[in-house]
Amino acid sequence: NKIKAVIRELSTNAYDAHVEAGKPKVPFNVTMPDRFNPHFAIRDFGTGLSHEDCMNLYTTYFGSNKRNSNSLNGCLGLGSKSPFAYTNQFWVTAYKDGKKRNYVATVDTDGSRLDEYPECDTDEADGFEVGFVVKEDDFATFKSRATEVYKYFSTQPVVTGTDFEHEQPSEAK
Repeated sequence: NKIKAVIRELSTNAYDAHVEAGKPKVPFNVTMPDRFNPHFAIRDFGTGLSHEDCMNLYTTYFGSNKRNSNSLNGCLGLGSKSPFAYTNQFWVTAYKDGKKRNYVATVDTDGSRLDEYPECDTDEADGFEVGFVVKEDDFATFKSRATEVYKYFSTQPVVTGTDFEHEQPSEAK
């Protein structure tokens, strides 16, 4: 289930960023696609990533900095690339220490690449955002799969872009 996998992977990465920043009870933000804003995005408020960290994260497969922690979900080094299961292009924005850095990740017949754009100053909180355009036929599926995924989150995200009601969190398994 590609859509559910992308939502789960990006969301657990956002949650992990909050755990690493010492704020696991702070919700991350999710933008659901609709006809006025046809993209899916997840924005966390963790520690953010430097340019070097972004380049390493998105140009290295099977490398993870989460392997030595039992409090983090990831460990295979693939979750950050999960949007490629749905689309051939997505954007990432890193906010760190008053700087905003934008990148576009693309995969095509020549492989994958990460294009960077000039950084700029920002007053936004540190953190990270990942997003991509969604096909109109998939809007309802994104909403449905997000409902399935987020019922397992003890700290549920703030969801905008559509009428969204969280189910009660399920008991941890």
